[in-house]
Formats: sequence, structure tokens, C-alpha cells
Amino acid sequence: MTGPGTGSGIAGLAATALAVLCVALAVWVLVPPGGSPMGGRRARRRVPPQVLVPAAGGVVLVVGASMGGASGLLWAVIADALALTGGWLGWQAHQQRRRRLAAADVAHATQTVAGQLRIGAVPSVALVSAAVDSPCMERAAATQAIGGDVGQALRGAGAEPGREGLVSLARAWELGERTGAPIASLALQVSDQVRRDVAAKRLIDSELAGPRATARLLACLPLIGILMGKISGGDPVGFLTGTLLGQGCLAAGVVLACTGVLWTEQMARRVEER
Repeated sequence: MTGPGTGSGIAGLAATALAVLCVALAVWVLVPPGGSPMGGRRARRRVPPQVLVPAAGGVVLVVGASMGGASGLLWAVIADALALTGGWLGWQAHQQRRRRLAAADVAHATQTVAGQLRIGAVPSVALVSAAVDSPCMERAAATQAIGGDVGQALRGAGAEPGREGLVSLARAWELGERTGAPIASLALQVSDQVRRDVAAKRLIDSELAGPRATARLLACLPLIGILMGKISGGDPVGFLTGTLLGQGCLAAGVVLACTGVLWTEQMARRVEER
């Protein structure tokens, strides 16, 4: 014979399993197969995440409520909050890593182009040399080979996150073609600027690591309170998981903690984008 605690536990497990499935689906949607932060092509997303994520979260809530009533709904809210927060943080970390790799690729490419031009190589050879080790230059090198607009190709490649330095190289390239100014000196200036930008972003990342870690630590502090209550002879876990009032408190605490982490992360992103 099963009691209300067993039913709510089953509902909680089901909601958690569905929330994990939601995260897996979000990763499947947001990270297309074959896509590479260093490659020249961007794969298309299968389904817009703005549609999938709310729909998946709603499914978790409906299933939790249908299986466990009010208790199941609260467990579904907890599972949704944890899964969606974890998925969003994972996606942001993935995007940040892509931007870092792309920026490092551009810095290496501009340095190669500037170095080749300084030793007397013609621009076409400099582009080909850069494209060997830097995939971000493949489009420009291919355009150069067929006699196309290299500046436009560089601008197109620079439209991707982390590759903004290619837009500056495109301007220098077009200026050299129009005015006959030495492209070597212009490319060197662009290379120096790109390196400074990469170094500044790394410094910002290191400065923001502390506030991010603090926010996540604060989100885990309630666990210490639960442990202290257990040590003092109470039963906080039983209250939080076995009673409707406790489940409501647990759901509110989880949602507030996740909101605090997301709010801190969003502020950090605004600082990074300035």
C-alpha cells in the first residue's frame, strides 16, 4: 500500500526525468551536429529554442500535476527550475568557449597575415598562409583564388561571434586596395588591436570569475542550513520533501536561488558585451 509521500516521490522522479529530457532536447536543438566554432560554415538549428524550451517546461508541469496533484506540480517546478538553469548555464559556457576560440583564431590569423606581408609576401600568399592554420581565413583565401571581393569575404566571416577583428582587417584591406597604402602596416595595426582586445576580454573574464563563483556558492548555502538542522536533531529533509508546505518552501527556495544565479550571470554578460 502506498501513501501520499510515495505518490509525490514518484511524481517528483517523473518530473525530474522529464526535465533532464528537456535539457537533452535543448542541447540537441542549440548545438547542431557538425557545427564547429572554428569552421567556416554555420549549421542551421532544427527548432527555435524560444519554442522548444517553454513547451518542454510546460509539458513537465502538466505531467507533474497530473501524476501527483499539487505535490507533483511543486516537484515539477523544482525540476524545471534546476534543469532549465543548468541547461542555460551550460549553453552560455558553450557559447563563451566558442567566442574565445574564434577570437584566438582571428588573433593568430591577423598576426600571420601581418607577418607574411612584412617579409615581402604578396597579399594573396599571405591569405593562403593564414588559412592553413586559421579556418576563419578560409573564405577570404577562397575568394582571393577566384578573384572575388576579399574585403567582403572578410566582413562576412567577421559577422560571427568572436570574429569581429576580421571586420577591421577587411577595412584595412579595402583601404589598401583603394588608396594604395601599404597593407603590411595596416595589417600590423589590426593585429596589435586584435591582440589587445583578446587580452582585455581575458582580463574581464578573470575579474568576473569571482562574482560568478560567489553567486553559485550563495545558491548552495541553503544546503548547509539543511545539514545544520539535521545535525541539531531536526528533520528538515523530511519536512521539505514529505509535506505540502515543505515542498512549497523548497520550490520557492530553488526558484529564488536559480533566479539569483541567472541574474548574476546576466549582469556579467552585459559587462562582457560592453
